[in-house]
Amino acid sequence: MHRAAAAVLNVCIDEDNPTWAMDARVARAAAMSQGDSVKLARFAGYGKGGDGLPPARFAKMAQSDCDLIMGFPVDVSDPHLPPNVKATSAYAGTGFIVVRRRGSPDTALGELPDGTAVGIAELDTYAGLLFQSHPNLVMHVYPKDSLMLEALRAHRIAAGLAWQPAIEQARLGGAPLSIAMLTGKHMQWNLVALYAPQSQEAANVFGRGLYELASEKRLDRLIAPYQPASTAAAASAAIGDHPLKPAVAWSTNLVLSDGLVKVADKAAGAEAGTKKGRRKAPALYTEDQATKGALAYYQNCAMCHAPLLDGQAAGYTGPALKGREFADPSYDFRISDIFNFVAKLMPAATPGSLTREQDVQIMAFILQQNGYPAGHDELVYEAAEKSKVPMRYYGK
Repeated sequence: MHRAAAAVLNVCIDEDNPTWAMDARVARAAAMSQGDSVKLARFAGYGKGGDGLPPARFAKMAQSDCDLIMGFPVDVSDPHLPPNVKATSAYAGTGFIVVRRRGSPDTALGELPDGTAVGIAELDTYAGLLFQSHPNLVMHVYPKDSLMLEALRAHRIAAGLAWQPAIEQARLGGAPLSIAMLTGKHMQWNLVALYAPQSQEAANVFGRGLYELASEKRLDRLIAPYQPASTAAAASAAIGDHPLKPAVAWSTNLVLSDGLVKVADKAAGAEAGTKKGRRKAPALYTEDQATKGALAYYQNCAMCHAPLLDGQAAGYTGPALKGREFADPSYDFRISDIFNFVAKLMPAATPGSLTREQDVQIMAFILQQNGYPAGHDELVYEAAEKSKVPMRYYGK
């Protein structure tokens, strides 16, 4: 049998993603192992205003520009993909970490003494939720990771919570830091390559290459300092005769398709119900609370999150606080998650400095801006703090 002529895979790399160099190494090595080559095309993943690319943009790129889009993170505990794309098997694992000064005691968060100062970058919402389960820690919020690391080096905080790829860049630059991976929901993520159905053969080449690299013990060296992909069961998919690990934790959200793992798009499924399948938003606050909350928001929050709550898309430093990207159903956020973040981690310069009444009013305003209707009963601090009502966007 004669092998077909060598192919050139068009591989798109997010130049704003700290893992881009590793992504490029893996793509080249996987293709080369199959006798093919790679043509790299870079794109800016921060998107317009730095708020990230809208999910539909990945499908457009995969249809027109890329055989593979490298470096897409998939939540191990709650896997989902942008609509109309598939995912290859995962080639690396990453996630949120505890970062300390080199030589510091490797103490678990739950074992830190009361009052220990721990930092977090404002954008790391998932890691910020950990503070709810560790109320003994004193939270320090920074606009970006570099400022948090500066505070760590100056001994103003004992540790920081961060997204591993951002910290690896600092360690590559010689920063004397040690890290430990965090466990739990939303903490661990796999990196996959996205592709459109028309690029199935390119995905097969990549998959066979990954298997060969792993079999020859070369993959771990290529992905260092990142971890092997995380899996939750000893299930496997296959391309031809080559077994592959699933792209994400095995669950009912995964379906086998064309020999690769495709992650069910829960976000798309939630939207697919349209008006008939969509639940009516509950009334959780009063109109008066939202009106007062608008004033409190403009005085304390708008300078970072923008007057219209659209954050970085409007050129501000903070993330958006309304819209489908903010309240994507796949994130599985509850009202309590958002409220506790607002009440205990904000404002960034002076966390927890607002009154309870102001916290509730600002939350009422955020709910209003996300399409929740006003009702007759006021939102109460204790109820918001424990609310299991899903956080969703009910706007147009």
